[in-house]
Amino acid sequence: MLIDVLAGRDSRSAASRGCFHFARAPKPGDEIEIDGAFVTVTKAWHRPDIYYKGAKFAILVGDPVSQVKADIPVRDEAEVVL
Repeated sequence: MLIDVLAGRDSRSAASRGCFHFARAPKPGDEIEIDGAFVTVTKAWHRPDIYYKGAKFAILVGDPVSQVKADIPVRDEAEVVL
């Protein structure tokens, strides 16, 4: 699922972090990793405009909670280190 990620205190003044693919839509309160940092989702909403090309879902995230440690290997579904 393609989702627009916005960062800031509210959706009107938030800065775009880009579009990212997620296996499922994050809910408010979920922690997700973007660009090596964990952030908390503060708001999630659907944008059902049929004339808009791109993501139909958006999330608002707050400030980074923590950084991803470099010594933890990232693995794919087949347990291969990326």
